Amino acid sequence: MKNTQKKLKAKHFRYLSKDIVKNPMIYIRDFYRYETNIIYWVNHIQLFVNAATVPEMADHNFAENGYHCKQMIKQIEVAFVIFHQCQLSIQETPLNFFSTKEDYHNYLFKLEYTTNGHIDPSDTISKFFSYQSLQKWYETMDDIMHYLTVSDSGNYEYFGDQIMAIRELLMRLAFALHYIYEDEGISLNVPCYVKAINDEPHQSTKEKTKLRQIIEESIDKKYAQKEVQENSNDIENSQNSHISEIPVSEIAT
Repeated sequence: MKNTQKKLKAKHFRYLSKDIVKNPMIYIRDFYRYETNIIYWVNHIQLFVNAATVPEMADHNFAENGYHCKQMIKQIEVAFVIFHQCQLSIQETPLNFFSTKEDYHNYLFKLEYTTNGHIDPSDTISKFFSYQSLQKWYETMDDIMHYLTVSDSGNYEYFGDQIMAIRELLMRLAFALHYIYEDEGISLNVPCYVKAINDEPHQSTKEKTKLRQIIEESIDKKYAQKEVQENSNDIENSQNSHISEIPVSEIAT
């Protein structure tokens, strides 16, 4: 079954701007390049969900739960834009995470989320909204935020076993958007005769403060230095590999 909802607008969402609805990569790139990295973010998700499930585990002195909840909702909204615009399918068994033994091993030994052995963020996003709708995800996140205000869990089980699926899906969604960031887009399976006609890339129209510009320029500089170093290491490794392939007798002569 295909998703056939009407054209999306910013008013359909809590936090997305018109720019992000037109081009989700604006948010994805900004978040994973300038705000955090995937390991930090997944750790935040785990602590956030744990604290809502068992309030005694919450750390009110350090955790920025309001900010993290907003960012998680924003990621859900961004994922929904992709789900809608790419017309991803609804899956009957969205919690079946391991299609093959290779997927299981990738998850266990590499912390990679794959489908049939390949990283596939579209499958993760499809599973996410097959499990429950955008509206239900809003309700889930609101409930989580509400339970963070409770001092102790008492005898209540706020989410039951469902919390395990919620946490896993939130973590997988974080990785899916990070994969899209790394690849600078999302790949979709289409028939061989289909030719893609891409829209003109839409850039953010929001003006940045001087401080924000300085921070981003500093981060970009660090990324550039890292890329130069990685390229240098690749060249050095390639040269060393080439030398090691030359027989010792030839080197001696």
